[in-house]
Amino acid sequence: MTASLFQNSFYVVNNLNAILYGVELTLYFMTLRQVAQTRRRTKQDKFLVVFSTALLVLNTIYWTTQSYFGQQMWVVHADYPGGMDAYLNDNVAVWYQTWGSAAVMISQLMADVLLMFRLTVIWDNNPIVIVPALIWFGSFASCLGLLYESGRPDGNYFAGIATKFGTAWNSLTFSFNVIVTSLICGRIIYIGRRLSGTDEGTKAYTGAVAIIVESALPFTLGNLAYVITYGMGSDIAIAFSWYSMFTAISPQLIALRVLRRRAWQKDSAASFLSTINFSDRTNVTTNEGSRTEYETERKLDADSSLNLSTLRASRNADYTA
Repeated sequence: MTASLFQNSFYVVNNLNAILYGVELTLYFMTLRQVAQTRRRTKQDKFLVVFSTALLVLNTIYWTTQSYFGQQMWVVHADYPGGMDAYLNDNVAVWYQTWGSAAVMISQLMADVLLMFRLTVIWDNNPIVIVPALIWFGSFASCLGLLYESGRPDGNYFAGIATKFGTAWNSLTFSFNVIVTSLICGRIIYIGRRLSGTDEGTKAYTGAVAIIVESALPFTLGNLAYVITYGMGSDIAIAFSWYSMFTAISPQLIALRVLRRRAWQKDSAASFLSTINFSDRTNVTTNEGSRTEYETERKLDADSSLNLSTLRASRNADYTA
C-alpha cells in the first residue's frame, strides 16, 4: 500500500464529503419547506418526508464516522507507534467504522428501491424491474458478506476476503445503476424527442434536468470511477468514494421534484404517448389533406387548360368559315 497516496486520498474525500453533506442538508430543509407550503398533502408526500429523514440520518452517520476516524488518525493519535498507516491497519475494523459502512449500504439499498419505483412510473410497466430487482438482491447479499468480513476482529475493508465482497457489491451496484439509469434516460429522451415542438409544458419532464435527476446520473458516474479504481486495487479509489453521499442526495432531488409536482407520475407516460399519437394522426391528416388539395388543383388546372383549348379551336373554326 502506498501510504501517502491513500492518506491524501482519504483526506481529500473527507473534505468533499463535508461539502456534499452541506448540499444534502440544504436539499432536506428545502423538502421540509415545500411540504409545509403544500396545502393538500398526499400519503406519498408524507412518505417522502419520512424517507428523506431516514436517508439524512444514515448519511449523517456515515459522514461523521469517516470524519471522526480521520481526526483520530491524524490529530489525536498523530504520535501513534508506526505512524498513521499503523493506526489505520490496527483500527480499520473499529466498531464505528463498521457502523458507518452499514449506514451507507442501507442508504444505497433504499436509494435503489426508490429508483426501481421511479422506473416503473416512467415506463408505466412493472415487469421491467425484474432484472434490476434480481441484481438488487445480489447486492444485498454482498453487503452482508462485506460487513461481516470487514467488521470482524482483525478484519480489513481494503484487504483479504472483504475486498472480494467489496468488488462484488460495487460491481452489482454499478450494474444496477447502469441498467436503471439507461432505461430511465432512454425513455425520457425518446418521449422528449417525440414531443419536441408539440407542447412547451412538457420540457419540465423531458429536459436535461429531468434526465439527470430522475436517473440519478451523478451517482452512476461517481460509482463508475470508484469501481474501476477499486477493482484495480488503486489507493486513490477512496478519493472517489464521495459518490456514497449521493445515496442520499440523488433520492432527495427526486423527492423534491415529486413534492413540487414536477416529477413523472403514473399517468405521465400515458398522457405523453396519447399526445404523440394525436400529433401523429394530425400530421397524417394534414398530409392527406394537403395531397388532396394538390390533386384537386391539378385537376382544375387540367380542366381549365382543356376548356381553353376547346375555346380556341372553336374560334379558329368560326374565323375560317
